[in-house]
Amino acid sequence: MLELELEMSTTSTFLEVPPPHNPCAIMEQFPLPRVYKSKNSRGRPTRLIVFGFPISKNYLLQFADAHNILLNDQDLRQRRLAAYIHMGLVVGKHFDAQLIDVLDDDDGTGDNASFSVAVASNRSSKHLSRMRTYRYLEQLADFLRLNPDGAEWAYANIDDVRQVTRAGNRAI
Repeated sequence: MLELELEMSTTSTFLEVPPPHNPCAIMEQFPLPRVYKSKNSRGRPTRLIVFGFPISKNYLLQFADAHNILLNDQDLRQRRLAAYIHMGLVVGKHFDAQLIDVLDDDDGTGDNASFSVAVASNRSSKHLSRMRTYRYLEQLADFLRLNPDGAEWAYANIDDVRQVTRAGNRAI
Protein backbone atom coordinates (compact mmCIF):
# COMPACT_ATOMS: atom_id res chain seq x y z
CA MET A 1 0.00 0.00 0.00
CA LEU A 2 2.83 2.37 0.83
CA GLU A 3 4.46 1.66 -2.55
CA LEU A 4 1.24 2.54 -4.35
CA GLU A 5 0.94 5.85 -2.50
CA LEU A 6 4.56 6.63 -3.27
CA GLU A 7 4.06 5.82 -6.96
CA MET A 8 0.99 8.02 -7.15
CA SER A 9 2.70 10.94 -5.49
CA THR A 10 5.75 10.74 -7.78
CA THR A 11 3.63 10.59 -10.91
CA SER A 12 1.70 13.64 -9.84
CA THR A 13 4.92 15.65 -9.71
CA PHE A 14 5.29 15.18 -13.48
CA LEU A 15 1.95 16.78 -14.24
CA GLU A 16 2.36 20.32 -15.42
CA VAL A 17 -0.23 22.93 -14.74
CA PRO A 18 -0.45 25.38 -17.60
CA PRO A 19 0.45 28.93 -16.64
CA PRO A 20 -2.45 31.33 -16.32
CA HIS A 21 -3.20 33.24 -19.52
CA ASN A 22 -2.09 36.86 -19.33
CA PRO A 23 -4.19 38.82 -21.83
CA CYS A 24 -1.86 41.82 -21.50
CA ALA A 25 1.27 39.82 -22.40
CA ILE A 26 0.86 40.29 -26.14
CA MET A 27 0.94 44.07 -25.68
CA GLU A 28 4.40 43.84 -24.11
CA GLN A 29 6.00 42.90 -27.43
CA PHE A 30 5.28 46.33 -28.91
CA PRO A 31 7.73 49.19 -28.24
CA LEU A 32 6.66 52.25 -26.28
CA PRO A 33 7.21 55.64 -27.92
CA ARG A 34 7.99 58.91 -26.21
CA VAL A 35 5.15 60.90 -24.70
CA TYR A 36 3.48 63.40 -27.04
CA LYS A 37 5.25 66.77 -27.27
CA SER A 38 8.29 65.54 -25.30
CA LYS A 39 11.60 66.39 -26.95
CA ASN A 40 13.46 63.72 -28.88
CA SER A 41 17.27 63.48 -29.15
CA ARG A 42 17.26 66.20 -31.83
CA GLY A 43 15.21 68.57 -29.70
CA ARG A 44 12.04 68.13 -31.75
CA PRO A 45 8.68 67.49 -30.09
CA THR A 46 7.26 63.98 -30.44
CA ARG A 47 4.18 63.71 -32.65
CA LEU A 48 0.89 62.25 -31.52
CA ILE A 49 0.54 58.58 -32.42
CA VAL A 50 -2.06 55.93 -31.70
CA PHE A 51 -1.68 52.20 -31.27
CA GLY A 52 -4.18 49.89 -32.87
CA PHE A 53 -5.21 48.15 -36.05
CA PRO A 54 -4.87 50.15 -39.27
CA ILE A 55 -7.99 49.83 -41.39
CA SER A 56 -8.22 50.53 -45.13
CA LYS A 57 -11.24 51.21 -47.34
CA ASN A 58 -10.83 47.81 -48.98
CA TYR A 59 -10.68 46.06 -45.62
CA LEU A 60 -13.99 47.69 -44.63
CA LEU A 61 -15.64 45.74 -47.47
CA GLN A 62 -14.09 42.48 -46.21
CA PHE A 63 -15.29 43.35 -42.71
CA ALA A 64 -18.79 44.00 -44.08
CA ASP A 65 -18.78 40.59 -45.77
CA ALA A 66 -17.51 38.82 -42.65
CA HIS A 67 -20.19 40.45 -40.48
CA ASN A 68 -23.03 40.19 -43.03
CA ILE A 69 -23.43 43.95 -43.38
CA LEU A 70 -25.47 45.04 -46.42
CA LEU A 71 -24.42 41.95 -48.37
CA ASN A 72 -26.73 42.64 -51.32
CA ASP A 73 -26.01 46.36 -51.58
CA GLN A 74 -24.01 47.27 -54.68
CA ASP A 75 -23.13 50.76 -53.41
CA LEU A 76 -19.60 50.30 -52.05
CA ARG A 77 -19.60 53.66 -50.25
CA GLN A 78 -22.80 52.72 -48.43
CA ARG A 79 -21.37 49.32 -47.43
CA ARG A 80 -18.14 50.93 -46.18
CA LEU A 81 -20.08 53.49 -44.16
CA ALA A 82 -22.32 50.82 -42.61
CA ALA A 83 -19.25 48.68 -41.75
CA TYR A 84 -17.49 51.73 -40.25
CA ILE A 85 -20.51 52.59 -38.09
CA HIS A 86 -20.94 48.98 -36.93
CA MET A 87 -17.24 48.66 -36.16
CA GLY A 88 -17.19 51.95 -34.23
CA LEU A 89 -20.18 51.03 -32.10
CA VAL A 90 -18.92 47.56 -31.23
CA VAL A 91 -15.30 48.48 -30.48
CA GLY A 92 -16.40 51.41 -28.32
CA LYS A 93 -18.91 49.41 -26.34
CA HIS A 94 -17.19 46.02 -25.99
CA PHE A 95 -13.45 46.65 -26.39
CA ASP A 96 -12.80 50.12 -24.93
CA ALA A 97 -11.28 51.23 -28.24
CA GLN A 98 -11.84 54.16 -30.58
CA LEU A 99 -11.78 54.75 -34.33
CA ILE A 100 -9.17 57.44 -35.04
CA ASP A 101 -8.27 58.89 -38.43
CA VAL A 102 -4.60 58.36 -39.25
CA LEU A 103 -2.23 60.05 -41.64
CA ASP A 104 -1.35 57.74 -44.51
CA ASP A 105 -0.67 58.72 -48.11
CA ASP A 106 -3.61 57.61 -50.23
CA ASP A 107 -2.32 56.06 -53.45
CA GLY A 108 -5.84 55.47 -54.79
CA THR A 109 -5.80 51.69 -54.38
CA GLY A 110 -7.97 51.64 -51.25
CA ASP A 111 -5.31 49.65 -49.41
CA ASN A 112 -3.89 52.57 -47.43
CA ALA A 113 -4.97 52.96 -43.81
CA SER A 114 -7.60 55.62 -43.44
CA PHE A 115 -8.20 55.08 -39.73
CA SER A 116 -7.08 52.92 -36.84
CA VAL A 117 -9.03 50.96 -34.29
CA ALA A 118 -6.97 52.55 -31.54
CA VAL A 119 -6.51 51.21 -28.02
CA ALA A 120 -3.73 53.50 -26.77
CA SER A 121 -1.86 56.68 -27.61
CA ASN A 122 1.21 58.60 -26.53
CA ARG A 123 -0.91 61.63 -25.48
CA SER A 124 0.26 61.24 -21.87
CA SER A 125 2.02 58.74 -19.63
CA LYS A 126 -1.39 57.55 -18.47
CA HIS A 127 -2.47 56.86 -22.04
CA LEU A 128 0.81 55.05 -22.74
CA SER A 129 0.26 52.87 -19.68
CA ARG A 130 -2.65 51.23 -21.54
CA MET A 131 0.05 49.43 -23.52
CA ARG A 132 0.70 47.36 -20.40
CA THR A 133 -2.84 47.09 -19.08
CA TYR A 134 -5.12 46.75 -22.12
CA ARG A 135 -6.69 43.30 -21.85
CA TYR A 136 -8.75 42.98 -25.01
CA LEU A 137 -6.25 42.99 -27.89
CA GLU A 138 -6.76 39.32 -28.76
CA GLN A 139 -10.55 39.56 -28.58
CA LEU A 140 -10.51 42.81 -30.59
CA ALA A 141 -8.31 41.19 -33.23
CA ASP A 142 -10.69 38.24 -33.34
CA PHE A 143 -13.69 40.54 -33.83
CA LEU A 144 -11.85 42.39 -36.62
CA ARG A 145 -10.62 39.04 -38.00
CA LEU A 146 -7.04 40.26 -37.92
CA ASN A 147 -3.85 38.89 -36.40
CA PRO A 148 -3.03 40.54 -33.03
CA ASP A 149 0.53 41.07 -34.33
CA GLY A 150 -0.94 43.36 -37.01
CA ALA A 151 -1.48 46.14 -34.49
CA GLU A 152 0.96 49.03 -34.85
CA TRP A 153 1.68 52.66 -34.07
CA ALA A 154 0.38 55.24 -36.56
CA TYR A 155 0.42 59.03 -36.79
CA ALA A 156 -2.97 60.30 -35.71
CA ASN A 157 -4.97 63.05 -37.33
CA ILE A 158 -4.69 65.64 -34.54
CA ASP A 159 -8.08 67.23 -35.32
CA ASP A 160 -9.81 63.86 -35.00
CA VAL A 161 -8.09 63.18 -31.67
CA ARG A 162 -9.14 66.59 -30.35
CA GLN A 163 -12.74 65.91 -31.34
CA VAL A 164 -12.69 62.48 -29.68
CA THR A 165 -11.17 63.80 -26.45
CA ARG A 166 -13.66 66.67 -26.29
CA ALA A 167 -16.42 64.07 -26.56
CA GLY A 168 -15.08 62.48 -23.38
CA ASN A 169 -13.00 59.55 -24.61
CA ARG A 170 -10.34 58.77 -22.02
CA ALA A 171 -8.56 55.95 -23.85
CA ILE A 172 -6.91 57.95 -26.59
